[in-house]
Amino acid sequence: MPHSRRAFSSLFVAGRLRGWQSGGWKIVYRAAPDGIWIDLAVSAGAVAAVGMETARSKPVAVVWEGAWSVRTLPERPVSLFLSATAWLAAESGLWRSADLCRTWKLVHKAEGLLRVYFVTEAHGYALGKEKTILETGDGGNTWTPVAAAAEPATHASYTAYHWVEFVTPRAGIITGASRPPRSGRTGAIPAWRDPQADLRRKEWPGASLTLETRDGGLTWKHSSTSLFGRITRVRSAKDGKGLALVEFHDAFDWPSEVFSIDLRSGRSERVFRRQDRAVTDLLLFPGGRAVVAAVKPPEDPASSTLGAVHLLTTEDLTEWREMPLPEPLRAGRVWLGTHPDGTLWALLDTGIVLRRALTG
Repeated sequence: MPHSRRAFSSLFVAGRLRGWQSGGWKIVYRAAPDGIWIDLAVSAGAVAAVGMETARSKPVAVVWEGAWSVRTLPERPVSLFLSATAWLAAESGLWRSADLCRTWKLVHKAEGLLRVYFVTEAHGYALGKEKTILETGDGGNTWTPVAAAAEPATHASYTAYHWVEFVTPRAGIITGASRPPRSGRTGAIPAWRDPQADLRRKEWPGASLTLETRDGGLTWKHSSTSLFGRITRVRSAKDGKGLALVEFHDAFDWPSEVFSIDLRSGRSERVFRRQDRAVTDLLLFPGGRAVVAAVKPPEDPASSTLGAVHLLTTEDLTEWREMPLPEPLRAGRVWLGTHPDGTLWALLDTGIVLRRALTG
């Protein structure tokens, strides 16, 4: 996979994985079956899923603080970040909640935002379409553009930043992609969910963008490379290893690929690729242990665009095994999260939340 060694080389994260309980994954919340769920966020104090509880309902956050409660969102969500404060990227801009999704305040109007992320309660970033990266140092009261976001030589109208992660307060990475318009049939959903997938245009390479900081965001270095697909997740562990998820949108031989990265040398190699597993999220822990969430592409998308959910794990990034689920589950996308105590969480876009507890 083409990649920027510099962009991956400084990523590491403190973390500790404990042994999994024999009980396995459990369903801990099940919404109405016609809902539309958008994102999962996990913090030390709570877990929240955001979306539409039913297709015609108002947008909501389903929050767990030892028990579940449903709280109204101000508008349709795009993504959620959760710490002591809840942050919502939505259609009109950035919303802040100081009381865990009970009440909201619009703190910055901006269209096209895709993700918000806070390094500390005061220092955070928001990113999205048209080369947008915004930074705050005062807890979200004011936001200023990051100049380095405009440096890649791509057209702003089809360039977006969509993922950010700081692995220490000083070392962070932002990833994005530039996809100029091309002729041929495409669509909002990936080709593996398209009832007319045989008519979809072929996947074509675009520019994969990375911005890296080693000084807490004071300066950023950018790089770009031509890449089939889009890097949608970068995860890392304190032992110097990382994982990158590449998802393909249009017609391609595989729905996704997962690459391991040596964060010290920049070397990478593919560790997971299957035609019958579309990976949508992943987690990485020290020692090479990892979890991926995947969906089996449906055999007949004309009947249903949902596929069977599979959660897989590995101890060494070589041998992958299926993690038993409490029952057969179907979804179009799955998000993963991990609590500081090591508990694993998963959200299906069909409104089911699963938890897998860990023991010391």
